[in-house]
Parts: sequence; structure tokens; C-alpha cells
Amino acid sequence: MNILLAFKSEPDLSMLVEANWQAAATGTIGPDSALMRVMMGNDEQGAAELMLMLRDNAPSTVLSAVTMGDERAIPALRHLAALGFEQLTLLETQQDMRFHPALVAEQLAKQVKQSGSELVLLGTQSSEGQNGQTGWLLAEMLGWPCLSQVCGLTLAEAGFMVQCENLTQRTQWHVQQPTVLMVQNRGQMALRVPGMRARLAAAKVEVSHAMCESNLPPSIACVALERKPVRRAGLLINENSPQAAARRLWRDYLAQRMPS
Repeated sequence: MNILLAFKSEPDLSMLVEANWQAAATGTIGPDSALMRVMMGNDEQGAAELMLMLRDNAPSTVLSAVTMGDERAIPALRHLAALGFEQLTLLETQQDMRFHPALVAEQLAKQVKQSGSELVLLGTQSSEGQNGQTGWLLAEMLGWPCLSQVCGLTLAEAGFMVQCENLTQRTQWHVQQPTVLMVQNRGQMALRVPGMRARLAAAKVEVSHAMCESNLPPSIACVALERKPVRRAGLLINENSPQAAARRLWRDYLAQRMPS
């Protein structure tokens, strides 16, 4: 049984301070991501952990991983190797693929067919694009069903049990055929950390390299950047004195929530 993880090596935007975003919003050139380290997204880390949990119950499962990018993505692949992933592939490209989900899905479909995977797991969205299209396009190209908002994966008789969860309900599906699973991690899944011995051994693991074979359309130019601050909802209490503000706070808010 072979399961494939497809993840995007995305820059660690948490390294940017507020001043970087303010400077980027004044022109058409964003922060230089070439100077940032790349890492797996939150959803992809959850997908990797689901695969590792499945293999804990089925040791014969072969875990594979593929990502698209440049040499900066190799540490992320070696991190997965330290956790027990056996087949690692880097699809090399120097081009910006953020706005080309169809071409990304096309390259992933080729890898899926070559590896003979029964399941393909990938994240729902990335921190950069948030388009959420790659998984659906990949499933369409493969002719497989696709489940989104996946939060659980277990081995079952003649297939897998897949749990999906949104803000209102949780559903469970019995999957008996090759399927694409789009994982959404809302913080309930954390990727385990390998030990030092496993890290040292993974440093010698071979990573397969393959060139992306695609003809990109003309590059998309950024016209403008707009900073959208996120503000919390709230109510401002404007009174002439602290005593009046405290009375209003009690009358309009606290008195209704505290038992008498």
C-alpha cells in the first residue's frame, strides 16, 4: 500500500515583521521570499501526521512525498525522511507556480501514476495563494473522487475510513478506491518531531530530482498590493470619567452575564 503526500514548499512568512508588510503595501514589489526559509504549510503537516498515524497501525504502508520548487525544499523532504517517509521527490522549477494550479496538478498527476499510489494527501490551502484548487484539479485529472476538509484517516476493511469536519458537522466516509484527500488542519494535528539519530540518518537519504515539464503562459505581473488589516470586533466605551465608564460596562455588558 503506497500513500503519497504532495506538499508545497512555501516561505515562512512569520519571519516578517509588521514594517515589512507596510513597506510592501506602498508599491508593487512584495517581501523577497528568496531570502526566507521554506517549510511545509500547516495543512500539509497535518496530512503528514495522518499518514504516520496510519502507518503506525499498518507497518507495511509505504509513505512517499513530493514537492515542487528549488533546492531550498530539500530540508523539508529530509525532515519527512527522518520520520519514516521512504520515497522523496523534488520537482525542480525556478518559476513562480503560485498562480498556476492546473500546471501543478498536471505535474502531480504524473507522479501519482508513476508511484502507483492508492491515496494522495495534500493541504487544502497554502499561506500564499489560498486558491484551494490544486486538489480538485488533481482528482479530475486522475478520475478519482476527492474529499475535502479531512481531519482523520484510519485503516478499515477493504479500504480506509476518512473523517471530514467543517464548522457545523463531522462526516465519516468508507473509501474503497484510490482517492484524493484535501486535509484541513485547524490546529488539532501537530507533526511529530524526529530524534537526533533519525535526523542524522536522514541527512544521507537520497532525494529523487525531476524537472517540471510544462509550458507556462506569460508571467502574471503584480499591479498593486493592498494591506488588509484584521481588526477584532468590539465596542468602544467613551465616557467623561472612569466611574461613568465602569457603570456603563456593568449595565450594558457584565450585568447580563453574571448571575445575581
